[in-house]
Amino acid sequence: MAAVSWACDLPQPVGEAILIIDGEIGACNVDREARFDRVMIEALPATEVRTRNPWEHGRVAYQGVLLRDLLQYVKARGKVLDISALNDFHTEISVADAENYNILLAYRREGVDLTVRDKGPFFIVFPFSEISKLETEERFAQSIWQVSHISVR
Repeated sequence: MAAVSWACDLPQPVGEAILIIDGEIGACNVDREARFDRVMIEALPATEVRTRNPWEHGRVAYQGVLLRDLLQYVKARGKVLDISALNDFHTEISVADAENYNILLAYRREGVDLTVRDKGPFFIVFPFSEISKLETEERFAQSIWQVSHISVR
């Protein structure tokens, strides 16, 4: 495994850290981790994905940051994302999938902030309506909510 050089020069969270990214990343702000508060996440380029999914009726507009943009921001170098929810549920998404598809780390639904009671603070949203081949049980299982931690391996 190649050595990872660290540049702990990302801005520090001012508010509560609601997302932690660690592992094979080259940019950090605390103890070789990239910790984000809500303001930091919302400062990244925002994207909207309007899609259907098994948990909603019809198409819903989600706003957030594309996984690939987030990975670029933290200078991710791994091949797999181990994504954890607040309830310790885990899933894996390949970095290649994050680069090839508009997979969103959503923080809003129809313009309203996602709360922990409603799939927040973050929900992994696949563009199911745009790419129907993504509508599989595997992808539905990767669409986790209450995301709090991403480990890049």
